[in-house]
Amino acid sequence: MNTKKWPGWLLRGVLSTLLCTPALATAAQHEQVVAERTLAVEVEGLNGDLPGELADNIRAFLAIERIKGETAPMASRLQYLHRQAEEQIRTALQPFGYYQPTIKTELINEPRQWLARYQVDPGEQVRLENINVVVTGEAEADPQFVQALADNRLQKGQALRHADYEALKSRLQSLASERGYYEAVLSRQQLLINPELNQADIELVLDSGPRYRIGAVNFSEAPVGQTLLSRYVPFKEGDPVSSGRLLELQRGLTESDYFSRVEVQPNWDKAVDQVVPIDVELEPNKRTAYRFGAGYGTDTGARVSASLNRRWINTRGHSFSSLIQLSEVDSTAAVQYNIPGEKPQTDRYSARMAWETELTDSTDSEILSLGLLWQKQLGPWQRLLSVDWEQERFTLDAETSSTSFLIPGMRWSTTSTDNPLNPTRGYRLSLQLDAASEVLLSEADFVQAQVKGKHVLTLNNRTRLLTRAELGVTAMDNFDLMPSSHRFFAGGDNSVRGYDYKQLGPTGSNGDVVGGRYLLVGSAEVDYRVAESWRVAAFFDAGNSLDSLSEPLKNGAGIGVRWQSPIGPVRVDLAKPLDESGFRIHFTLGPDL
Repeated sequence: MNTKKWPGWLLRGVLSTLLCTPALATAAQHEQVVAERTLAVEVEGLNGDLPGELADNIRAFLAIERIKGETAPMASRLQYLHRQAEEQIRTALQPFGYYQPTIKTELINEPRQWLARYQVDPGEQVRLENINVVVTGEAEADPQFVQALADNRLQKGQALRHADYEALKSRLQSLASERGYYEAVLSRQQLLINPELNQADIELVLDSGPRYRIGAVNFSEAPVGQTLLSRYVPFKEGDPVSSGRLLELQRGLTESDYFSRVEVQPNWDKAVDQVVPIDVELEPNKRTAYRFGAGYGTDTGARVSASLNRRWINTRGHSFSSLIQLSEVDSTAAVQYNIPGEKPQTDRYSARMAWETELTDSTDSEILSLGLLWQKQLGPWQRLLSVDWEQERFTLDAETSSTSFLIPGMRWSTTSTDNPLNPTRGYRLSLQLDAASEVLLSEADFVQAQVKGKHVLTLNNRTRLLTRAELGVTAMDNFDLMPSSHRFFAGGDNSVRGYDYKQLGPTGSNGDVVGGRYLLVGSAEVDYRVAESWRVAAFFDAGNSLDSLSEPLKNGAGIGVRWQSPIGPVRVDLAKPLDESGFRIHFTLGPDL
């Protein structure tokens, strides 16, 4: 057999490969073991506690922090990330004015994990030395800019924080945009830092240029007339441009319900001699809106509703709405015709007609009413003036009566909340005053006042305190003539829980509740968030309908569960009347305020 000799270099290579294979396998296995270990990252002060905001920012800048708690990468990759850490820490400290930190870094190979430890002494904070903030141009005398410069937080000797410097720049630029200085520029913007002296100089110069004025307001095609649209404009031609006033115009037109889209923009390209026209693009809403609903409450039982809203009837912006609501306890059919006022955003006149029935264990009533209303927004308060003619047939204490009253009324209400559907703080307050006189087409004289209030207060991250109160007072000589719809009753979901709807009040000769002259109700509730959309609650209610303020109040207490649905909280309460035996379940849906 013929054999060939292998070249010496080839033979040596084969032998070398065979000999090295076990070593390579061992190294690969070792690398796999390392890779299976986790990574821990520690950031702490070198000479004491590190302020929380500094530690948080350092962690945000550290690339190695992003894989903390995960399986550690290969040693070479880990070493690379660790080497970048010192520069990243320096960068993270600079926005707070620390430019000469002392940083100690360690990457420790522990048996079960890698530990990256960073100990930081931020050092001395840079202080502001020379500060020059100037506004030139027409804005120099503008009161808003004068106030902005007076409120400037950048003062000599103050610790440097880049956020304060950027906030002042942003404030000046935003103010220029808001107040119509279209040509405004920051002609000088310098932050000069001398780390060795721990000093910083700031120079900001805003050249505002001229202030632009409002020209003609041009509306696109709309289903309502220009006469009505012009009443939404909260400024006059020639007034200085103000983004706040333009937003007010946009908000008013959007809330009018005539339009599905509103855009208000200055047309800077067509400005002449610093006078800029305003273009308003309008997209009409659907002319008719329908709404259907269904629900359940322990006071009313099952209920269904349907409504129709004709958003505009003519070019003057008149509108029409109708509602039908049916339930086991009360039912309503109503129509209302609305006319925009002189300032339509806040002013409206209406005529209404309604038919209502109510059937409870103690009352049986039917009301036909015709009324006129004037609704006006006055700052945070909404005022409603009304006059209603009401013809009511009602049965109380097995006796049926029929009355007619012409009732002038006044209502004030206001609501303040951080979140209408799920408030952490806020309140609602309403005041109502009604009256009637025999000389004005009424069966008898009376004056009635009612005050209602609700308040939400957050005690800590999970706990809220909800309180409510209601007070009603009636002045009337012959209270037997008072129709049931104007008598006070207590008990139910939104009154004294533990008692049935309108169960509490003075009783007649056969023991039925007939309602009282006065109303006193108070409630305190604490709820605790146990999950993202779930709360548990405990409450105590007290109140009654009274003929004399010396009569005792009724009390109820219990526990409940709340689910925060997309349309507001759903509440289920188990309440115990403290003056009677038994329990009652209350189910309600709707906002806390």
